[in-house]
Amino acid sequence: VSLFSPSSLNCNGPCMQQCSEVGGHARCSCFPGFFLKADGHSCEDENECVTNSHICQNSERCVNTLGSFVCERKSPCPVGYQLRNEVCEDIDECVVRSHNCDRGFECQNTEGSFLCKPKQTCLTGFTQDSHGNCIDVNECSTLLEPCSAGFNCINNVGSYTCQRKAIMCSQGYHSSPDGTHCIDLDECLTGVHGCDEGQVCYNLPGSFRCDCQTGYQYDATRQRCSDVNECWLYPGRLCAQKCENTPGSYQCSCTAGFSLAFDGKNCEDMNECDSSPCDQECANIYGSYQCYCRQGFYLKEDGHSCGDIDECSQSIGNLCAFKCVNVPGSYQCACPPKGFTMSTNGRTCRDIDECATGGHNCSSSQSCYNVQGSYKCLSFSCPLNYRKVSDICREHSVLHHCEMEEVSIH
Repeated sequence: VSLFSPSSLNCNGPCMQQCSEVGGHARCSCFPGFFLKADGHSCEDENECVTNSHICQNSERCVNTLGSFVCERKSPCPVGYQLRNEVCEDIDECVVRSHNCDRGFECQNTEGSFLCKPKQTCLTGFTQDSHGNCIDVNECSTLLEPCSAGFNCINNVGSYTCQRKAIMCSQGYHSSPDGTHCIDLDECLTGVHGCDEGQVCYNLPGSFRCDCQTGYQYDATRQRCSDVNECWLYPGRLCAQKCENTPGSYQCSCTAGFSLAFDGKNCEDMNECDSSPCDQECANIYGSYQCYCRQGFYLKEDGHSCGDIDECSQSIGNLCAFKCVNVPGSYQCACPPKGFTMSTNGRTCRDIDECATGGHNCSSSQSCYNVQGSYKCLSFSCPLNYRKVSDICREHSVLHHCEMEEVSIH
């Protein structure tokens, strides 16, 4: 019970739940199931299950609720579940208000339990306190090494900054990482030098120097490094054939038919025949190559391709006795399709004697007579009293006393 002056009475006055006047002072009290907090006016739920002020039986389980409690029958169900119709069902702690989430948190039911989720999400550099409020994180005290050596850590709301420790250095020097001493500034490495194109930067203690690169020389008139034309300065001494000046150097090259040697200076003859540029035969010559054609072919105007020579059309004399047939790279002689055959010289045609070779079709009553390129079948009969024997007519005598004379008819 807490007492207050009458001037503070207004309905419940300063009290959260009940207010009554005692001796001219307000007295705060709480509803059943609540108890008065130490501030004398706030009320908080009394957990009867913890204070053991409930009336649950041994066969029952005490479940605290806001301002009261309930007695539930004990069951074989796990924590977070209750027996209903012989089935273990999840207890929604958020609905029955049996959770312990603070005001800054929101209760979210899960299967068999619950979660207290913060009502607000904290930004980077802030963290959640036990009431769900976002408070600043002091990175300077929570981080092991928030800043590098030579820097001081300064905490800000939601962040922090690293401030370099104050140290003064001369031109060409800068503070060391730990801020304790001055070290040389490498102008060549950091790119703060003033060297022009064609110059090389060399770092010096507290300064730097610009020298001309290889292949360049200092031009006092222009006050800069200019390219040296080595080909013009050393004519005929650097390259075997062709010299081409490049920025800061030079490059050797070769004329057609040659390739640059391994030393990058001399030229070697290129064997163009390795790449088969010719249609038939290729002969490598110094600095070039020559194409040739086989017998029966001629080299075309492009110098690479070979064309067939038509010996039959170009022949002044008669190559063949009957017919000349051109073939790639040569020619062949041909004879008429019937009655002739090619001689062994391959040029003239020889008559086929069909009567001698049996290649005729004369009947037995006919005589075969060979002619140039063919044959003829002749038929003839013998005179009276003569008979045909092969190609001869012989006299046929019926009188034995007569002397037989042989008569030939042609």
